[in-house]
Amino acid sequence: MGKHIEKMVFIVCGICTLLLLLKIGPKVINFIQGFLTKPTLTYCEMTEREREFLKAESDYHEADVKRYDEGMLYSSEVKELEWLQRLYADLEERYPGYQFYVSYKTHDDLFGPNGYYKYFTEEKTTGRTFYTYIFYDDQWEYGHEQDSFYSYFVEKEYAEYLKEQLEKRQIEDVVKVEVRMPYSMGKECNSSMTVEDIISRRLDITANSDIFIKAGGMTEKDCEIYAEKVRDAIQKINRSGSYNVYFCDMDEEEILETISQNGDIESVYYFWEHL
Repeated sequence: MGKHIEKMVFIVCGICTLLLLLKIGPKVINFIQGFLTKPTLTYCEMTEREREFLKAESDYHEADVKRYDEGMLYSSEVKELEWLQRLYADLEERYPGYQFYVSYKTHDDLFGPNGYYKYFTEEKTTGRTFYTYIFYDDQWEYGHEQDSFYSYFVEKEYAEYLKEQLEKRQIEDVVKVEVRMPYSMGKECNSSMTVEDIISRRLDITANSDIFIKAGGMTEKDCEIYAEKVRDAIQKINRSGSYNVYFCDMDEEEILETISQNGDIESVYYFWEHL
């Protein structure tokens, strides 16, 4: 019996080892080949924003900074530059007229199956910051990009739409609705999209919404009862996303001022709904 168990353990370990080698073997080989290949320098024209990105990637190492200022790059850096240029081109195609600046990227694990890099991006005219994702294949070839800058063009109108829909269902004293669309999307979402694209479900967009209701003079029990009516209205609106509903012990002016200053809202009652 003991020998049979030992044999089974040996077989299982062998299978696991084989699977592990098949999974990470190609990456290990590529890494070793890259490490052993003698690096050569190539001259590349760069814009200042591209040069600054490479400097940040090298943690502003003095020797690398000098090379970048001279336009001299190793092959891996040339590929890094090509990806960055492709990323800028994709962003500017989706959002013409806007000015983007990528300051750094996060690195996945050497043997990790993530399949993407995450670039911290800022749009200069709006001051909006977000992550842009470049997805790549098993050979580390550029696949496609996704980002959440599209939300800039529809969040306010979508918030107004939700507020109108709540009021149509007799939800009173809704002071403000704020919406965030934090999820990255591909080229189907761009600067020409509208709220109608979301309402009609032509685009499958998930939004996180904060709903602020004036609850002056209401007890916690009153709010709890009214919350069921609000919950029912949200379900009838039937738009995917999460809803944070705050019953605020403030007047309308105080609520708006507190929101504008990103302050803490005093809520008599709170509930969360997800669709």
